[in-house]
Amino acid sequence: MTHRISTFVTAFALAGLAVFLGMLQALVIAPDARALTGAGHGPGYLSSDGWWLGTYRMDDGRQGFCLNAGKPSPTGHGLDYAEAAELGWYTPQQAASLAYISRSWAGTDDQLTAAAGQIATWLVAGLNGHTPEDVAARAGADAPHVLARAHEMVDEAARHGSNAVRAATVVELAETGPGRVRVELTVVRPAGSELVAPGSHLARVTLGGASFDDGSTTAELPNGTDVEITPTGTDTSITVTAHAEFSALPYGDRMLVAVPHDDAQAVLIAVPATAEADAEASATGPSPLPFQPLVATVTSTAVAAPGATVHDRLTVTVDTGDGLLPSWGVRATDDGFEPVEAIVESTLHGPFSDPIVESDAVPEGSPVVCVVETAVTGTGEYETPECTLSAAGHYVWTERIDPAAVEPDAGAERIRPWQSAFGIASEITLVSAPAETPRTQLAATGDRAETGSVAFAATLVGLGIASTLIAGCARRGAHRSVRRSLRP
Repeated sequence: MTHRISTFVTAFALAGLAVFLGMLQALVIAPDARALTGAGHGPGYLSSDGWWLGTYRMDDGRQGFCLNAGKPSPTGHGLDYAEAAELGWYTPQQAASLAYISRSWAGTDDQLTAAAGQIATWLVAGLNGHTPEDVAARAGADAPHVLARAHEMVDEAARHGSNAVRAATVVELAETGPGRVRVELTVVRPAGSELVAPGSHLARVTLGGASFDDGSTTAELPNGTDVEITPTGTDTSITVTAHAEFSALPYGDRMLVAVPHDDAQAVLIAVPATAEADAEASATGPSPLPFQPLVATVTSTAVAAPGATVHDRLTVTVDTGDGLLPSWGVRATDDGFEPVEAIVESTLHGPFSDPIVESDAVPEGSPVVCVVETAVTGTGEYETPECTLSAAGHYVWTERIDPAAVEPDAGAERIRPWQSAFGIASEITLVSAPAETPRTQLAATGDRAETGSVAFAATLVGLGIASTLIAGCARRGAHRSVRRSLRP
């Protein structure tokens, strides 16, 4: 018993839920679905024999054009709203034209426009054996003007009617400075797709990872127009997204039709521009922020001898000030991102005879030993090629980074230049001449110095004595010759 009661209750509850969901679905799918009645005429003409040419109104205040020429008037009949796409009555060309007519003229309060719009509607949907001239005659004296305007409407609807509209968003990042965003609209017409003229509509664009000139991340932008954006990320590579939304666009073939319950004319209801389109795009690239390399340097030796080689030790970092990338920049390649390569130019100056004094710039005319280059691809430690110290004196290194040494497409535009001072103590090397060999030597066979003979010879030279006598003064015979030459 308990099982049977619970089963019944469950079944009843499920049935009720199904009914509720069905009602909810009907409300969601067809929000305009309701029972209504044809209330009478809108603007238009009533002929002398009682025929109406113009719009018809529903009891909810909406109005439109009759679709089924020859059938009874919808006035007094019950109708329901339905989306034309669900009815399947018309070809894509007819649907595009009728939708254009409904949103352009079905809501008019002008008599001639209403009459011409009704004829234009039947010219597209079908006249059911009637001629345009017969129908236009209901307008009396205005018949020629009504018929001419109706043909103009049909031509315009054929040219400007559409079946859909699409949006596309483009995001581009620059190598340096601002990037750009652009939103395009494409209308799908029966004859093909067509790009909407720039500035025709506004899209609400929301950015991610970037901002507009005023610092905001949301703006109303005209279609087909490039607008600058500034990336806000501080990573070496950045991603910027842009989401665009258009609303109330006068495109597409959406139509609302009041369908009669019995044999009467259906009514093409005036529908405002309701088409929507949205699109999103993103772009990833190197940060366009400039980066400022900094180099701390120490020479490989502070003291050396002539003929020695010396190099410089480089410690590379980056400045993290405002407006700068707080890390080493990268560039895009086919395989992803790789560090930008900068060139450190190192110059060894010297020799200087006097100690070097620090200054902001290299003194004019300073001698140069060599200039070497070191490629750096990020922060860290590097060593320059070697240079030879050929003579005694004081030497010093200077370094600089010139962006012009790098190709522009390799990231050079984002490298800030850098220059070291001249005469930094850690960059100076002193090269001293070797000590001179002493002139006094002891004889290999004793402790008597030979310098006495040398001094004596020098004295004789000073007195004008012949060098041959000096050279032989150590021999005994020679001494006797010298003595004889000194006698009066």
